[in-house]
Amino acid sequence: MSSSIITLLTDFGQRDGFVGTMKGVILGICPQAKIVDISHEIEPQNINAGAFVLNTSYKYYPSGTIHVVVIDPGVGSGRRIVCVLAFEQYFLAPDNGVLRYIYLECPEFEIVQVSNKKYFLSRISQTFHGRDIFAPVAAYLAQGTDFRDLGPPVTDFDRGRLPELTDTPQSVQGEIVYIDHFGNLISNIPFEKLEKYKLKAATIQLKQWTINGLSNSYTDGNNDKPIGLIGSSGFLEISLNLGSAKETLQCSEGDKIRVSFDN
Repeated sequence: MSSSIITLLTDFGQRDGFVGTMKGVILGICPQAKIVDISHEIEPQNINAGAFVLNTSYKYYPSGTIHVVVIDPGVGSGRRIVCVLAFEQYFLAPDNGVLRYIYLECPEFEIVQVSNKKYFLSRISQTFHGRDIFAPVAAYLAQGTDFRDLGPPVTDFDRGRLPELTDTPQSVQGEIVYIDHFGNLISNIPFEKLEKYKLKAATIQLKQWTINGLSNSYTDGNNDKPIGLIGSSGFLEISLNLGSAKETLQCSEGDKIRVSFDN
């Protein structure tokens, strides 16, 4: 299993040269690498958001893809870096729970600690492991290095906090797990939990807001009335047509959302 595709998911933003520097390191080791930017606009240090974006993205890449995830508030501390082989893809990330959905959804995976300095740059800073460790390791993987050579197996890794989901015959309760660029409030309630009910008769409660039924598209709403719909990620989300649900509803990640069903 091999691929020259390397994806990057970070909270570095585009203003500074961090992302470009990582790409330079990768290409210096593996010139044939195909580098894809998933996102560099994850809110700084927001591990939960990074985990969600990774979960909605990796499934569309071919076998052998190397996903580099650098949302790393613990950089320079004693936290480990891990490499996971799951779904015939590689996930290179700090051991801080950002791979939580991979661990949850993959029935079998292998995980090693990235500790073999043979695959690092010669000088390691305490603040930019993206350049000095993640980038060169990804490049060597793209060249065909066996990921088991990166370090020893790990069994006590950080599985992260999974958002709560409570399912009863009368209702499903979850929480807002991600807020996208448009201010849409995306929950952890999957369509599979809702499809058996008459969704037009469902009632959605989010803070002091009540939404009756599910809509089919963003245009079903107007600029002062929030709507609920199943978004492209397959989860229930709350939206405001031509506006930001986040700002109007004054909601944030972790807020509870409940869907009740009429009998």
